[in-house]
Amino acid sequence: MQISNLLQSKDWEEFEKAEGHETFWVDDALFIKNQLFEKRNYLYCPKGPTELTEVFLNKAKELAEKEGSIFVRIEPLNQINIKTFKQKIRKTKDINPPGTLILDITKSEEELLSQMKQKARYNINLARKKGVEIEVTSDPEKAVIFYNIMKETTSRDGFSAHSLRHYKKQIEILGKKGIIKLYLAKYEDRYIAANIVSFFGNTASYLHGASSNEYRNVMAPYLLQWQAILDAKDQGLDYYDFWGIAPDDNLRHKWAGVTRFKKGFGGQQVLYPGTYDVVLSRSWYFLYKVFRILNKLIPK
Repeated sequence: MQISNLLQSKDWEEFEKAEGHETFWVDDALFIKNQLFEKRNYLYCPKGPTELTEVFLNKAKELAEKEGSIFVRIEPLNQINIKTFKQKIRKTKDINPPGTLILDITKSEEELLSQMKQKARYNINLARKKGVEIEVTSDPEKAVIFYNIMKETTSRDGFSAHSLRHYKKQIEILGKKGIIKLYLAKYEDRYIAANIVSFFGNTASYLHGASSNEYRNVMAPYLLQWQAILDAKDQGLDYYDFWGIAPDDNLRHKWAGVTRFKKGFGGQQVLYPGTYDVVLSRSWYFLYKVFRILNKLIPK
């Protein structure tokens, strides 16, 4: 299964530059320079490289030393054994979820429906019968609709979100290329759910999703997801990436609910190695870790 990787593309680089980040390429891997405290920084390779080698690590460290970086953060796609590397590679908290669900959308619509769980099919039909309307747009000004619904979601489910500027800039830069689309669900003249979906290469990816606390009984997120899948299929794409699920079936995992929702659509589970750091300055890296812990403890 060879899915397209938006986060390792020239288009994503353009978005990162619009966000004010410096970018670099090491071989075919994109690195983003993230500023920290005291003019320090680290280099981050999102969902890359595909294949991690000693040669690649040496090149990445050489770039990091030149840029005065504290550490290099990578997310290799192929499985690795960190003990085989001369460089010390540390497992760290995952940035992008290592577990995902990939749906093969080259199958017919009937096949896709038949492989769903019965509850998912029922909820799609229920949303239609209730009169849920789906709006698809690439208008960056409508990012505020998504953001307002996202604030309800984060407050309810206890996770953090990006800023309104981030979502707006993402839609502005990548929407005009047809890569990013904003899906909005409307019920009784109120927006109650929203998704941001990318269409890149042979893969559509469910990047961000939000749902209101109101009208949850009309099952709008199911119809939103199904419409994006159908649109990706109509565009001739091969895969739909649900982007993040719990790595196991632990009912206590913070993603248990969203994982159950996504698995209702079928698909194949894929597990990537996760996020790793290669440290250049142990003292600054220690301070960075302390700062991260204190930042979580200090009330916002």
